[in-house]
Amino acid sequence: MKNVSRLFFGLALVLAAFPSIGAVSCSISAAPELKVIYAAFWSNADLPGTININCTRDPSDPPNYNIWIGMGQGANGNNATLETGTATIAYELFHNTAAAGTWTSVGGVPPGSNNDGAVDDQLRFGQGTTDNASYAFYLRVRSWQIFKPAGVYVGSLPITIRRNNSNGTIVATDTLPVYISVPRACRFSTPPSAISITYPAFSATAVTGTSNFAVTCTQGTDYTIALDRTRSVIPTVELAYGLSLSQTDATGTAVAQPYAVNISVDPGQAGRCTVSTCTGTDTRTLTVTY
Repeated sequence: MKNVSRLFFGLALVLAAFPSIGAVSCSISAAPELKVIYAAFWSNADLPGTININCTRDPSDPPNYNIWIGMGQGANGNNATLETGTATIAYELFHNTAAAGTWTSVGGVPPGSNNDGAVDDQLRFGQGTTDNASYAFYLRVRSWQIFKPAGVYVGSLPITIRRNNSNGTIVATDTLPVYISVPRACRFSTPPSAISITYPAFSATAVTGTSNFAVTCTQGTDYTIALDRTRSVIPTVELAYGLSLSQTDATGTAVAQPYAVNISVDPGQAGRCTVSTCTGTDTRTLTVTY
């Protein structure tokens, strides 16, 4: 029995010699929130910010604490899904402000690295029991993701903090929501040009001309096209004319849709001209409403 008591006592001394390593806990937040507006598919939508970590340790934990921070996305990022449908849009979160170094959940690289991987770092509590750390991120929705219906796309980024490396004890987990808004939008991808026509006095037939243009609208966006006036008179030469559109309403397809403005100058007009040839101009407004 004497020998057994010595064995238990010795074991207790050995166990007491090892410090606790599982008492660190952390909270995770992003500033700003991961919200971007994908206003035009021909341009990237970018959001820089920081991932902020606030950790608390037990006094028995070591003052320096190596951590591994993994982000739940692959080398090509993640997808967010339209709230009211099944359409998706791709996004990617980097740990470098130059949109380089995809933040993943494999390997380990220094904060701000241009290389893909999770982030390796060290918390330095010193004599205190709390430590704060901030890590730059760069969220990007890449350009030329066409055929995306307008609406809000929702995704999520799981974050895991472990001790030492990807196989270490989990210290904290959280999920950061991602919101990508694709607003309804239209633009003149090819604006209309001036229509130039030659009208002989008392023309027996109407003189016509055409100006082509194109409109690009986000996928699924209903829109109308209208002229401020469809009948007018060209000043100076006093020639009456009419305008018409090849189409007045459509639904966006995220690619350019072609249209035409047609002019018809009424026949049989003398006009007003004090010399053999004279010119006049008139300006009309073309509006796209969506």
